[in-house]
Amino acid sequence: MISSARGLGLGVALGVALAAGCAHPPKPGAAALNPIAPVALPKTSPEAQAAFDEGVRIMRTGRKHYKEARQPLSRATQLDGRLFEAWHDLGVVETALGNFDAAVDDFKRALDIQPGARLTVLAYGESLRRAHNAKKAGEVYARWLNSDPNDFDMRARYSQVLRESGPDSLDESLEQARLLVAEGGENVAHTVIAYNALGLTYYKMGKFELAETALHKAADLDPKSAFVWNNLGLVAFERGHDQEAFLDYQKASELDPKYVQARLNKAVVYLDCGDYRKARVELEKAVEIDPNDAEAQVALGVAARGDGKTDLARKAYERALDIEPDYPPALYDLGVLYMDFDKVPAKAKDFLTQYLQAVDKNDPRRADAQARLKEMK
Repeated sequence: MISSARGLGLGVALGVALAAGCAHPPKPGAAALNPIAPVALPKTSPEAQAAFDEGVRIMRTGRKHYKEARQPLSRATQLDGRLFEAWHDLGVVETALGNFDAAVDDFKRALDIQPGARLTVLAYGESLRRAHNAKKAGEVYARWLNSDPNDFDMRARYSQVLRESGPDSLDESLEQARLLVAEGGENVAHTVIAYNALGLTYYKMGKFELAETALHKAADLDPKSAFVWNNLGLVAFERGHDQEAFLDYQKASELDPKYVQARLNKAVVYLDCGDYRKARVELEKAVEIDPNDAEAQVALGVAARGDGKTDLARKAYERALDIEPDYPPALYDLGVLYMDFDKVPAKAKDFLTQYLQAVDKNDPRRADAQARLKEMK
């Protein structure tokens, strides 16, 4: 959430409309390649300011009221299309509601008006990542780093999205993680983030011993870091050490009871052992914490189906599609549910066809979906 600060030159320009920067940002300590200047914006009208203030007031009452904030914030942008703070907060609302494509559009509108709003750059990149466009998010972060090579948080985000962009980006992600380690210095919080980034990149590269070493360094620096223990669990699980992984996930959940990812990973261990009931209980807690996580909803559907609760499974898959329309895992699992459990071939065909249209050609379930459609002809 951003408070209105018209006329104060809030932030600095990133270059007109995020002008293109180099593919590899300069290292920390380097001079900025694109010197930036403040952008002063004209004062907004009293009517637009009042609508914006009302939206902010509603947002401050809690996330469960965010949908109600959409109307006054939208009115503020209609009254003053250059009120970038209103566009930013609309992006925050849509992100909270799981509408990541809409959030991308809102944050982009905000940055078109005020390219130097750092918080908006961070939010824009994250919304792109959650909309499954890590490559574009990397371009956004890289351009910012051209203007400020010493922005540690931005470089950490950049390393993350490179890690998620596919095998071709892993070497560059590793280079950025190493720069983070070198930059961390005596700042413990930064160094923990840096070693965590290094460990996760090694994990993605399949170098599990190096990943464990880096993550243990992070855990030694901050034993109460839930995300580090969760990531140690990821490495242990990948190495076939299920019990060790579960204990790491459990520790992460104890350190931060609202940490959804740790609960998802605990549920994966239960599912791997065929204990659908315990997995379902864990996932019900996860979606209670964050009802707008499509991945968690699909996992809940899988656990509920395995536990014999097909109505709950269907609702979870449908909720995932409410959050992310055309979400391939939800489309596939609904197709399987209608084919194998509900015995409604027409609906099964519809969802499996949608799945094939939405999924990447390399998805491992693609062949099964094609075989199922052929079987129902």
